[in-house]
Amino acid sequence: MKKIFLAAIFSALCVFAYAAPVPKGYGGVTLGMGLDEAKKALLDNGEFGYNGDADVSLLPGDDRILIETDASAYGSAAFLSQCWFQFYEEKLYTITINFNPARLDHYSIYSSLCKKYGEPAEFSPERSVWYGDGISMSLERPLSIKYIDTKTAEKLQQKSLVEKTASEKTRDMFLEGL
Repeated sequence: MKKIFLAAIFSALCVFAYAAPVPKGYGGVTLGMGLDEAKKALLDNGEFGYNGDADVSLLPGDDRILIETDASAYGSAAFLSQCWFQFYEEKLYTITINFNPARLDHYSIYSSLCKKYGEPAEFSPERSVWYGDGISMSLERPLSIKYIDTKTAEKLQQKSLVEKTASEKTRDMFLEGL
């Protein structure tokens, strides 16, 4: 029994010892890039289907930009479909890559990620998550990968949880009374 237990621990350690670090992005586009640097990387890699500034829009809130691309224009040969690149303070903090389900399936991607990065830290029917140095990479259903700068995402979440001012609370009470 002890031998089986020790063998299992050794196997697990070997998997973790040889697992590659979680990547910060895909296809030359990585978290932390500036807006102009990311645009250039997207243009250099036609796989994303980036068409230039027409794909860029401002998001509600301070200093937030979104680049949305559509690789499905390349037809059924494309492995990617829509992709989203979110910036805060002109730094890329979230990458969402949707895959073409006619070319790839969830199990194939999951198996490939496990082989390369080890078992996920979190696992549920909806998503599998791997963590690295200040980033998370999640494979989500139906078929997408998200790379997130966890420090920036946490900062934005905390910013959105700021308590309402007295004026905002009074306004809400007034509207509830109507």
